[in-house]
Amino acid sequence: MLHPILPSLPPRSCPRVASCPASPHPPRGDGGGADGDGGDAGGEGEGPERKGEGLLIERLQESLREATPPPERPVAPKGGSTESEVEEEEEEDEAIELRECDEEAGLYGQFSDQPHLQQLNVFQASLSITGMPHRPLGRAQSSPATASLKGAPTGEPPVKHLFTTGLVYDTFMLKHQCMCGNTHIHPEHAGRIQSVWSRLQETGLLGRCERIRGRKATLDEIQTVHSEHHTLLYGTSPLNRQKLDSKKLLGPISQKMYALLPCGGIGVDSDTVWNEMHSSGAVRMAVGCVIELAFKVAAGELKNGFAVVRPPGHHAEESTAMGFCFFNSVAITAKLLQQKLSVGKVLIVDWDIHHGNGSQQAFYNDPNVLYISLHRYDDGNFFPGSGAPEEVGAGPGVGFNVNIAWTGGVEPPMGDVEYLTAFRTVVMPIANEFSPDVVLVSAGFDAVEGHQSPLGGYSVTAKCFGHLTQQLMTLAGGRVVLALEGGHDLTAICDASESCVSALLGEELDPLPEAVLKQRPCPKAVASLERVIEIQSKHWNCVEPLAPTVGQSLMEAQHRDKEEADTVTAMASLTVDNEQGVATEPRRPTEEPMEEEPVL
Repeated sequence: MLHPILPSLPPRSCPRVASCPASPHPPRGDGGGADGDGGDAGGEGEGPERKGEGLLIERLQESLREATPPPERPVAPKGGSTESEVEEEEEEDEAIELRECDEEAGLYGQFSDQPHLQQLNVFQASLSITGMPHRPLGRAQSSPATASLKGAPTGEPPVKHLFTTGLVYDTFMLKHQCMCGNTHIHPEHAGRIQSVWSRLQETGLLGRCERIRGRKATLDEIQTVHSEHHTLLYGTSPLNRQKLDSKKLLGPISQKMYALLPCGGIGVDSDTVWNEMHSSGAVRMAVGCVIELAFKVAAGELKNGFAVVRPPGHHAEESTAMGFCFFNSVAITAKLLQQKLSVGKVLIVDWDIHHGNGSQQAFYNDPNVLYISLHRYDDGNFFPGSGAPEEVGAGPGVGFNVNIAWTGGVEPPMGDVEYLTAFRTVVMPIANEFSPDVVLVSAGFDAVEGHQSPLGGYSVTAKCFGHLTQQLMTLAGGRVVLALEGGHDLTAICDASESCVSALLGEELDPLPEAVLKQRPCPKAVASLERVIEIQSKHWNCVEPLAPTVGQSLMEAQHRDKEEADTVTAMASLTVDNEQGVATEPRRPTEEPMEEEPVL
């Protein structure tokens, strides 16, 4: 038995993918997925269960034959290897993989000098190992700057980082792909991060930042958030996985891990695909990249940073992979900042259009991590179904979970005005009162205009996210780290990433249009925010005074703030004048002057 796969599980239907049934999802239960079971594992008709099992096993064995080289060292007996031994072997494999990535980087460099070459060719070259067809990548004319970064010799001094914005990216994350090779039905594909990296390069932003070398997260790091069973299942290569105790891989209950998808590949569900050759390394690389960047920012080596990573992570729960996510990169990073760097308070802002159920779960009882999410909720009918405004935390963590749950569908869709109003009345007041030491952002861009339901449906502009980033930079001494989460329209995520990195670099952003400043939020947004304020005012004193201003435009709110500030200034000035008047009033003599006697 190569790994614990019970292949008869039919793929769960998920409304995040256009090819899947668009059925609403009820609120999630504890530890369960948001998806309902549905679909036939075979993809066509209702073939016998054994036929489906045979197809899946055949598919997996085929991938393993391609992925597994002849063993160069004796294989330990089954159950004879410990996790530490497997970790060492994983590190050896990682070194080989990094050398391969450096060789690929040299290949990419050859393409960057050909301006006539379209981005489609670059993308196909970067994924030539898979032989997959891919759709064109909009507005990307150059390949990623992936120059070889060899490790420094032991005798050299440590690298001194410039105090600027850090960027992290690794080509190994490109290898996480469904074996079917059809990106049209799997929107979370490698072109997402490659197109973002290309945009940062062609705009000159990459050259103004410091590039950080990524690494794979260790199994111990991943287990700060995820169970041992979950970590070993998705974080080890197939060759090393068979050396582990099968009981650890099977978990506490008998559950089916992968399914044969209608597309011909395998996955946890129809959107969370799995590639036995490369996925475990890619998901660990995504986590490690975020950790490396955040640690350098928290330690003062970098001013702030942006992690161009995939697959995303905020849906991954302790023992559940779902919604494109396997390991929760931001949650793991927050835990390690607490444990390794003794960071006192961490703020996580999640502006992905989908609620980060995994991040909420990880810190639901923790008063030292404030989780604020802005997401489409629609009374629990939008994926993943969690994130109600009443979910405020538990035990000592009560009040440290803030869900700005938009309800009312997409008529009209939420846009710049609604998100800026949420920041003005809820996010920034609570964040300032919390006073974090580090700010982590689950920077999903599927709320940007261009994403249709069920993957989006809102119309926030890319420039707006730059302005939101600017506001967050006023917190924690500017120690802000953004990690890419969702977002699948390539032009939208490139535009939004460019705007956010520009803000991190301190560039002057284009001012908000006057129409946005004068527009009032839609009634459905006002109702959603008023509900949030009603609930959170029990835990945060700062939000209740702002309740009357929720329905105002940004210009009206600014005018009101100016009037209040002028009133306070006038009162203070009047008080000072009165005090000065009292101080300068001539004192009455202590003794009455002696009257002169009249002259006789």
